[in-house]
Amino acid sequence: MSKVSKNVSVAKPKNAVKQYKSDVDGSVINKCVIVLGILCILSAIVFDVTQSYDGTALVVCGMIVVIGLAIYLAINKKLTTQNIILLLFAAGFILRLDYVLFTKLSETSRLRQHDVYDFGSGKGHSGYIEFFYENGFKLPDFDPTTKAQFYHPPLSHFLAALWMRLLTTFGASYSRAISSIQFLPLFYSSCCMIVCERLFSKLKIDGLGKILAVSIVVFHPEMILLSGSINNDCLSVLFTMLAVYHTVAWYQESTTKNILMIALSIGLGMSTKLSVALVAIPIAAVYLLKLIFEKKKAYEYLGQYCIFGLLCIPLGMWFYVRNFIKYKVSFTYVPRLGDASDQYLGNYSTYERLFDMSYHPFENIFLNRIATGAEYYEYNPFVSLIKTSIFGEYKYDKIPEFFCKTLLVLNVLMIAFSIATFVYCLIKKSNYLDNTMKVFFGGYQILLFANFISFCFKFPHNCSMDFRYIVPTMIIGAMFIGMFVNKLREDIDKKNTVHSIVTYGSIGLTSLFCIFSELVYILLAKK
Repeated sequence: MSKVSKNVSVAKPKNAVKQYKSDVDGSVINKCVIVLGILCILSAIVFDVTQSYDGTALVVCGMIVVIGLAIYLAINKKLTTQNIILLLFAAGFILRLDYVLFTKLSETSRLRQHDVYDFGSGKGHSGYIEFFYENGFKLPDFDPTTKAQFYHPPLSHFLAALWMRLLTTFGASYSRAISSIQFLPLFYSSCCMIVCERLFSKLKIDGLGKILAVSIVVFHPEMILLSGSINNDCLSVLFTMLAVYHTVAWYQESTTKNILMIALSIGLGMSTKLSVALVAIPIAAVYLLKLIFEKKKAYEYLGQYCIFGLLCIPLGMWFYVRNFIKYKVSFTYVPRLGDASDQYLGNYSTYERLFDMSYHPFENIFLNRIATGAEYYEYNPFVSLIKTSIFGEYKYDKIPEFFCKTLLVLNVLMIAFSIATFVYCLIKKSNYLDNTMKVFFGGYQILLFANFISFCFKFPHNCSMDFRYIVPTMIIGAMFIGMFVNKLREDIDKKNTVHSIVTYGSIGLTSLFCIFSELVYILLAKK
């Protein structure tokens, strides 16, 4: 294993993507976050989404402007990486905003939501949010396992209640405040685009590789679905990716500031959702390897690790410790639906769940669920991942079948491609990752997937197999695709025909996936 240097700086490939030489300026990215926040606030003021709103005209006009700007910049030879990325951000925000506008959320309607329940019912994520809204932001004074979803840490629900209180204080109706909660995950999902771009920049992925990687994150259906979901999924993904980004930043420049940012990201993430804690395991591996290979700075690093623990542990664990002390709730408590649930899958053998394809699972391109008209509940977690990663647990039966089938096929190809690039980049010498970073990203990717499969068998129900539980695998997969394409791009200059074909094939596949994802979620507004 290579020795870790004081300030790890991975060299850029000499000939990589020359026509996209310019990288994205960090100050411009920081301004993007502010702009996104302002746009979300303005959208909440301008659009009354107490009823679903067909924003097709908005998204079409927005995309025409984005394409027009791209053509203008190309003509004037200013279509740099920075400008392409900014245009992608704009397109991604418009698409997410459109999804939020037509995804109805009200007291009694919760379109494409998970475990939300009706507002006023006192349970589910809606009840959790209303509890904070109605009780002056005090924590529940009862056993959180006695009400559905109250076992979750409260940060996401607290912020949603605070947002509702702000809107009603300035004259918005209670109904409008409820429907406007979706503008928070819209902001979180949009910020994920920016954090991922910063991660790719930190790893020196530039040019064409970065453009493709960012495009996948911008247009991936799961990120669109999360932008309208008011549970704690989207915010937890954002904190997870912030933790990953700051880990890379600390590894390259081991300052106290960077390790405090890791602690803050994990701590706030665990105050949002317990699953964020998984990222601490590969981060701990990076800490250990850094300590082993830089023994001369051992005391400095040990001091930083103590500072990390002093911030991260209380911030991340306070809610779980409180519940354990007051109500004897285990730290890893997750409620079970029970064997009597119609979603129960425990009657299938392990072989059937993992390998049986005799039932032709893709005859129905959407997730098989009795609740949506299927004859049985999907029981294969691999099939479920393929379907839910692009359609969620829903059925889009009013969209022309051609678009959904094409997106499904493209998704299968993209998953296979990302797995292949993942293996390739871990095995081959990389301009972007040294051995420690390979352990970090490779270990985290494998850990997420292994934990997901374990979860599917520990909680054998249909709803346990949703891709929303492992969204970071898509982002890391996009990262490896970017690295791989840039590696191949180098060889175009060396007149390697096979590599040229694979490179242009990668561009075509990624572009088609993004285009059909966008089309499906624009057409969904017409339901």
